[in-house]
Amino acid sequence: MIRPTALILTANYGSGHVQVANVLAEEMKSKGFQPVISDLFGEAHPIMSQVTQSIFIKSFSHGSSFYKWFYYGTNKLNANTITQFSRYLGRKRFLELIKEHQPRFVITTFPLHAAPFLIKKSRFNIPIYTVITDYFAHPFWINPAIDHYFVASDSVKNGLINHSVTENRITVSGIPIRTEFYHSIDKKDVFAKYGITSNNRVVTILAGAQGVLKNVKVLAQRLLNDPSLRVIVVCGKNKTLYEKLTPLAEQHPGSFRLFAYVDELHEVLKISHCVVTKPGGISITEASAVRVPLILYKPVPGQEGENAKYFEEKGAAIVVHTADEIVENVQRLFNNETLLCSMQKSLELIHKSQSSALIADYAVEDIQQLTQITR
Repeated sequence: MIRPTALILTANYGSGHVQVANVLAEEMKSKGFQPVISDLFGEAHPIMSQVTQSIFIKSFSHGSSFYKWFYYGTNKLNANTITQFSRYLGRKRFLELIKEHQPRFVITTFPLHAAPFLIKKSRFNIPIYTVITDYFAHPFWINPAIDHYFVASDSVKNGLINHSVTENRITVSGIPIRTEFYHSIDKKDVFAKYGITSNNRVVTILAGAQGVLKNVKVLAQRLLNDPSLRVIVVCGKNKTLYEKLTPLAEQHPGSFRLFAYVDELHEVLKISHCVVTKPGGISITEASAVRVPLILYKPVPGQEGENAKYFEEKGAAIVVHTADEIVENVQRLFNNETLLCSMQKSLELIHKSQSSALIADYAVEDIQQLTQITR
């Protein structure tokens, strides 16, 4: 029996959009669909995509003022101006995907305006849904041809409503993350796996999928001055950082754990008492799933800044800008049980579990109703 197809469009600007696409793909398989993931822009314009991705990553590391101008500058522009330009990007490739796979519906995890524009223009009877992967709704996500939005929070929903999206086209679903974050673990075994005893206090530093968190070596050295702490650093794709930190790991074999990429990140977060990270939408959602208090380091103005602002206002994170502030707040957390418990409770209130199942169920129900109407 041929399974119906679900087309999932994404883009490789940071890892979050692709991660969400992969999670949704697994959920669609469990619902009896054949998922097809496409990096639409990358497939349609590979050279331009590589160049702009490089600029995007560098803007986080070296050009935060430029990224701030771009993010908030485009926020003030007429959204239609952005949409009119971007709807031409990837349109040929999108039509090829439609013809080849004949999907029952399309989900986007990145604002790709060619898809909704062509679906409506060509009168394809294909619903299109968008999953917003941050805790703030930039107008670039908005397109009148999108049938339904799935968002992280009520504040994102209200932001869409303020931009004239009707409430019945929005579901507060949370951001989809891997199901492993909802599985129980034997903490005793996991502590042993990572060579840490359960009475140690664990601080985990996530350098980011692209390794954009700075001053990691200085920060790790400062934290290692406290003999009661165990420090874990996950370097992501930053090979230079991993090599730079290797001597430090060799100097502190009992208290420092260094990793490049970790498949079982859910295990690491579940044995952590505190996580230092950049406020990417996926990272902070994963932390909220396991209720681990967050220290968010030097958010770049834009979606990082908006994510950090939301979590800080909800009492779920502490935002800092220097290594000294990180060390001070780690100690503050561990010396203040009331604060620690309050942050864990705030993370619990923020998190929306099983988001991917909610989104998949909505899409399946929607196309079933559409099929009945068109019979």
